[in-house]
Amino acid sequence: MVSRLRFLGDVILTTPVVRALKRADPDVRIAYLVEKSYEGVLEGNPHVDVLWTVERQPGSARAQIRQVLSLRRRMRRFRPDLTIDLLGIPKSALLLALSGAPLRIGGPYRIRKHLYTHVVEHLSGRETAVEYHLRSLRPLGLERKWEAEDLRTEVFLSQEETAWGKAFLRDQLSNWQGPIVGLHPGATWPAKRWFPERFGKLAKRVASELGARVVVTVGPGEQTLAQEVQRRSGGAAHVLPVLPLRRLAAVLGAFSVYVTNDCGPLHLSVAVGTPTVGLFGPGEPDIWFPYGPEHVALHHPCALHPCHRDFCDNPVCWYALDVEEVLNAVAERLARATVGNGV
Repeated sequence: MVSRLRFLGDVILTTPVVRALKRADPDVRIAYLVEKSYEGVLEGNPHVDVLWTVERQPGSARAQIRQVLSLRRRMRRFRPDLTIDLLGIPKSALLLALSGAPLRIGGPYRIRKHLYTHVVEHLSGRETAVEYHLRSLRPLGLERKWEAEDLRTEVFLSQEETAWGKAFLRDQLSNWQGPIVGLHPGATWPAKRWFPERFGKLAKRVASELGARVVVTVGPGEQTLAQEVQRRSGGAAHVLPVLPLRRLAAVLGAFSVYVTNDCGPLHLSVAVGTPTVGLFGPGEPDIWFPYGPEHVALHHPCALHPCHRDFCDNPVCWYALDVEEVLNAVAERLARATVGNGV
């Protein structure tokens, strides 16, 4: 049994773990526990046999107790031999302890480490988020030098979902048949957002110089930001509505290239196979962008990096990332794109 309760990108970055477990023993049955908001990441994943969800805030104390007891019953019926906690917060450590599994793997987190039977220590050097998660397999004797294929993340879409994504974009873009470049100007924290005026200029130049249609994806509460990008683009950018996770994944899969800040949709785009240009300000691409040459992270660290700021009044790292650099990264990926990438 594996668990990473949240968030979108973090759950995606654990998909190599379940794949490695299933490849090591094709007969093993794997259950995955995740918050309901992110279950779409794992739907249809052939390496996950049972998918359990919990609500992050189920309501009253009574509702919370009912949820825990219900999950405990399901876990006990499943009778896991092993649990792997890939988040390590008190809630996940406690829930997995309630499973009754005789072997429980987790990190060296304060008091809760005592809820695990095997504690995986952090390395002193740098490693990617995927490698960090795969190290949890060390107590099982599965740790090795991981190849690029082992580190690949994945979200599985059905044929119907893929077809829906293409049809949706055709409808939104009046049956456009050429390349489509997606932009995502949002992010949970303001410090992780490249400037909307630069996204707007990028959209205008992608349309005029590269001959692609440009669409802007948005998350909840990001509509005003997207409209600002559209305005700055002179109408070159088309703003999509907020979409549920699986439908967003289907749309991202139909893009030729996706340009996005350091946030969940970045990882979703990579996981459905779309060439992705990740824009990093205060974030650490060497950790959070463990992706192959078809994708690229653009980053100009300042003297304070890594600052881990959520808000910043003087985003020097963002000032250094200009439209020309991002445009060139998009052009390079469009040049590689096959005819089938468009809709």
